[in-house]
Amino acid sequence: MAGASIAAIMVLATACSTGTSDPGADAGEPSSAQSECAKNASDFLEERGLLPETLSPELTPLSKPPTPGLTITRLYPGAVPSSGDVSQTIVDAAPLLGWTGKKVSFDGSVEDVNRKLLEAIDNSDIVELDGFPPEAVQPAIDAAKEKGVLLMLGAITNEPESYPGYGATPNGGDLFDQMGELAGYQFLAQTNCKGGVAAFGLPFDALRTVSDSMGAIIEQECEECTFSYTDIQTKDVGSPAATTAIVSKLQSDSSLNFAFFAIGDLAVGSQQALTQAGLDVEVGGALPSTANLAELEAGTNSFWVGAASEVTGLAQLDTAARVLDSGEPVVGNHVPLPIFTQDNLASVDPVPVYPTDIVEQFKKIWGVD
Repeated sequence: MAGASIAAIMVLATACSTGTSDPGADAGEPSSAQSECAKNASDFLEERGLLPETLSPELTPLSKPPTPGLTITRLYPGAVPSSGDVSQTIVDAAPLLGWTGKKVSFDGSVEDVNRKLLEAIDNSDIVELDGFPPEAVQPAIDAAKEKGVLLMLGAITNEPESYPGYGATPNGGDLFDQMGELAGYQFLAQTNCKGGVAAFGLPFDALRTVSDSMGAIIEQECEECTFSYTDIQTKDVGSPAATTAIVSKLQSDSSLNFAFFAIGDLAVGSQQALTQAGLDVEVGGALPSTANLAELEAGTNSFWVGAASEVTGLAQLDTAARVLDSGEPVVGNHVPLPIFTQDNLASVDPVPVYPTDIVEQFKKIWGVD
């Protein structure tokens, strides 16, 4: 199935032009370097597959079922809807382990996140927060150590320190490098190794890592491609300020013909803005929302990489369970990452979950009914 989808991508990429953004599409046969690049991308995706069917074999069964009766609280920035969706998964899925899940929003500032963290540590056994490095939340780390709480700092590249305290990095390690690698090869396959990418993300290390990894693959494989990255401020997500920055970047260089968004929330509303500005660019990204997949289904987006919020939430619960099971710090970097294309998109709302039986696979690993 994956091979059929990749073959279709290559046919479309060769046969179709993106208009003014790909002036050389009708200029004749691709160069030898371009052909080699396209083959490398196709071979990589063919071997890897687009839609995961199983959890990583690295996720071995726990030594015993999780201790019931615990409370896990996840903090999330209120301006980022997808993070709120992950938090809701924590609330909904925590009972699978016999736990109670809670969610708390914050305004994005260091001051508010520290205040909310300390409050959560007072009434939780496990607390999770994405995107903030240890040095930004040291008071919370100290409080977690003192109170015997597991503090999980996700979506960063730091190594966890100890349990109790900062004992886990869910969605960490090389996970975002993996995501960027997939995006890089999918871009090359989708565009037949010809294009200029303008990547956009938020000022979090994980999202910059996605883009850096994608850019490294493009630089390694495609001598005719270019890549750049721009941070958008978290407070501007969903606002005219974000779309203005995106449009301005793309207007600044006529060779840019692909807009890549390191998180799907940033792309919402961008398609209309790009059209109004007269920009002929393709759009793709990572960590998609239902709105992104609706654009993909409509044919106005090219591809999206990254797990559904449900998968991310389940993986965070798994990381917490592993720390408590072993008593040792854990880096959670084994999250199944699908690549969504028009050819394999099974649904828009909700974002499709892969593996499709992921809950049953996790329950087996956790030793719960």
